[in-house]
Amino acid sequence: MTASFYADYIQDLKAALDDLFEHPVRYRTFDLHIELAMGTALLVYETKRQKGQTDAIAYARTPKGNVQVSPELAHQRISSFLAMRNHIALTGDPMISLNEEYPHAVIRFEHRAKGVPFKSSMKMIFVGVNDAEDAGRYVEMAREPAAIVTARPHRSKKLWEWK
Repeated sequence: MTASFYADYIQDLKAALDDLFEHPVRYRTFDLHIELAMGTALLVYETKRQKGQTDAIAYARTPKGNVQVSPELAHQRISSFLAMRNHIALTGDPMISLNEEYPHAVIRFEHRAKGVPFKSSMKMIFVGVNDAEDAGRYVEMAREPAAIVTARPHRSKKLWEWK
């Protein structure tokens, strides 16, 4: 079984998130929620624009407790994750335990740009890997072939690529 790689998708997603972060006024509405797990630490970043109002919060959940962080720092960490060499995705069915050796990100993003008649949305769980060998090691350690996306585009009730 070979995991599908998401380098192209992540590149487009990173560009969309960078645009959102730098130019939020280009969007009529958006709702972004990211949970980035790195080892035992978890970074959560949420931002939402609705009825002309934008809210954002970012915090780190560490073994010592929650610590609020700046949205800029959160964006920087998320960008670093998205800049990794490659990514594979989880299907969400069955759910598996995250492996602390690999960074994971749950990303839910819904937006509607100004002048666009419809909204776009995606919700995926990505795992950062270095190369095909690293991805193979992750798949082996997961011990649950159905938990790894092997065909793109991925669509299920829980997780989906852009729609």
